[in-house]
Amino acid sequence: MCKFSQTGPRKLDLQAWASDEPSFTAELNRIITFITRPQLSCPIVLSPGETKASQPPADPPRWLLCAEDWLLPAADTPCVAYSFSMDGGDADFLKTVSGLGCEVHSFDPSNSNASGGHLGNSLVGNHDDRGVVHRHKMWLEWRAPKRRKHKTRGNRGSVSQTLADIMAALGHHTVHFLYADLLSAEWRVFQNWIESETLQSVHHIVATVHLQWAGFEVGGTNEEVLRYWFSVLQGLQASGLQLVHSSAGEGGSVLKQTVEHVHSSYTLSWANTRR
Repeated sequence: MCKFSQTGPRKLDLQAWASDEPSFTAELNRIITFITRPQLSCPIVLSPGETKASQPPADPPRWLLCAEDWLLPAADTPCVAYSFSMDGGDADFLKTVSGLGCEVHSFDPSNSNASGGHLGNSLVGNHDDRGVVHRHKMWLEWRAPKRRKHKTRGNRGSVSQTLADIMAALGHHTVHFLYADLLSAEWRVFQNWIESETLQSVHHIVATVHLQWAGFEVGGTNEEVLRYWFSVLQGLQASGLQLVHSSAGEGGSVLKQTVEHVHSSYTLSWANTRR
């Protein structure tokens, strides 16, 4: 059975089986239905690379940000954006949030031009040519430290930290826009966000989920893994996230099994309606 460790004041709720008994097909169908049917209709959106809101484009893009007034920061409120990506796939996201005038932080442990784990110093240097994107040689952690100490702006941190600790070190109470392609670490990271209640401080999320293998520190039978994934997705929804847009990626395997009409990854765009 999958084991779920508690990393915060909440605990992930394990959902019931999709059918009377464990079934790969039933569990997978439930997940695919959930991640391909938007829950929130947004007539006005921000498309990849764009800074002016418009109607959704005819050719479905990889992601969208819901640009309804009630979901965006107030005009007099400085916005903050984080991006976690190691393949450069966040270029359009960085362009959009930079164009919106946000304070933008890009996290990539493979970036040799970025700063190390010292978040405070990295805010001073390592900017791009426009001086907007702050680049950090860091990544997301899902394991909460056993001994949590009060962090102040500029404290030295490890190369990998939880989202809550990164926000604390940078002095941010809110992240308005967050992009994440975590290369199969997303399931445990999502669980950490749910259990630590960090999602209350995040307004928009664009994230890629990978289905080709179980993911880091996720075990059990294929049916148990699929049930765990669905439980995580339900936890995101219970935290206030509503699916705005879904885009299928390449490949057609799920947990190393070839499945027709199903893709190995999906990029999902969410808006937090309970913030």
